[in-house]
Amino acid sequence: MTHKSVLNKKIPTVLGLFLLALAVLTTSYLVQTGVILLGGAAPSDNPEDVRITNVSSSSFTVTYKTQTKVIGTISVASGTAKPQIILDERDQQSGVPKLYMLHSISVKNLKENTQYVFSITSGSTTYQNNGSPFSTKTVQETIASPSATLPLSGKLLGVNGTAPEEALIYVTTKGGQSLSTLVKNNGVYIVPLNTMLNADTTSPMVLSDSTIMQILATDGKLQSQAQVPLSGANPVPLITIGNNYNFIANTTSIGTSSASLSFPAYPQNDILQATEVITTPKKDEGFTDPQPQFKGKALPNQPVTIEIHSDDKITATVTTDTSGNWTFRPTTPLSVGQHIISITSKDSSGILKTIQQSFTVFASGSQVTQSATPSATLVPSPTHSAGSGSPTATPTTKPTVGPTTSITPTSTIVPTATPTVAPTSGLPTPKPTLPPTGNNTLVISSILAIVTAVVGAVLFVLTKGAIL
Repeated sequence: MTHKSVLNKKIPTVLGLFLLALAVLTTSYLVQTGVILLGGAAPSDNPEDVRITNVSSSSFTVTYKTQTKVIGTISVASGTAKPQIILDERDQQSGVPKLYMLHSISVKNLKENTQYVFSITSGSTTYQNNGSPFSTKTVQETIASPSATLPLSGKLLGVNGTAPEEALIYVTTKGGQSLSTLVKNNGVYIVPLNTMLNADTTSPMVLSDSTIMQILATDGKLQSQAQVPLSGANPVPLITIGNNYNFIANTTSIGTSSASLSFPAYPQNDILQATEVITTPKKDEGFTDPQPQFKGKALPNQPVTIEIHSDDKITATVTTDTSGNWTFRPTTPLSVGQHIISITSKDSSGILKTIQQSFTVFASGSQVTQSATPSATLVPSPTHSAGSGSPTATPTTKPTVGPTTSITPTSTIVPTATPTVAPTSGLPTPKPTLPPTGNNTLVISSILAIVTAVVGAVLFVLTKGAIL
């Protein structure tokens, strides 16, 4: 073999190794700087829509949902007694906790007329009520025996025509307490009514065939409302999640995807009140506007405290309009990076609830995968610092599509300092700030690194065995 032929093989081999090493170093740098994203942030395990239902002289139930499947338990105690860990209803028999998105935890064998406190452990984080334990109180043992009222029962189907993987049913009536139950694997649900108490849990609820029962069904993503006379509640006609029904005038299903078409309006004290929601931003939504407009819903004509956890915490209070809508826009630009917005407002039982959502502000001119907010021409809602009054937020003109109503605890024995969901160790650790996408230089660098790696590998293989 001549010197020239050896050299012809040696040079490509060395070049291939050089290009391969260069590609590895470049790719490592891009990964470390966040240009090449590996995986994503895990969904939140924060408890949402915490509700206390089924309060009796010896038990109560805690329900909530999470954005991802996690193990959920509560630690409950009374007085100086040692706390007990209570598993989800579905795990109490086996004693082995499992992952769920909808959580229903029933505490049983309690003492009558006794105050109980509890905290929620969701995933690996323990949550309390704004720094203090949640609390509720069992009721006095009633003398009256259970009535002969039949249970409310029926079947729930998902949008695909099969039973939902997980679902909860809430039931109430005017002047009555709130009850809840898990939907079985086949979609069947049964809610006992023979021990139902009145709203203040001081006496049994008197029900008749004409009593209108309010039903809320949820699979954690979609909801259905239904109203049915007690005479037609065993069984309730078939409900498909996402539709709303009025079975009062006709026992035939008249479900619709729009509540405004067939779901009748009732006096405020006779409907399932809307829970607090943040409609803008969506989870981890990105904005290029440093002063995005935030939107949401709560009870009508009620103050909503807003906190934006940023470099400098922003606190303001706005008031919902007659439809329960609120809007808010910061008066100062937010810094580039990830932020968390929290809102706190009372539900129909006077219970303060806090929900939060994470979002990201990108540098001006960046391209984001999430939808950005409208431009700065939007009129901002009046804002004030907390405690300085509650200016009325600018009403949104976008019509509400479908109901966002849900049952909240109606028992007056539930202390006012209740379900504000906040971890005992402060807010959850913010997710890493994602770099803005759409930078052509970074994209081209990434492509070149990959191409370089491929070319280097091919050259190395083709010249394998050459004399170095």
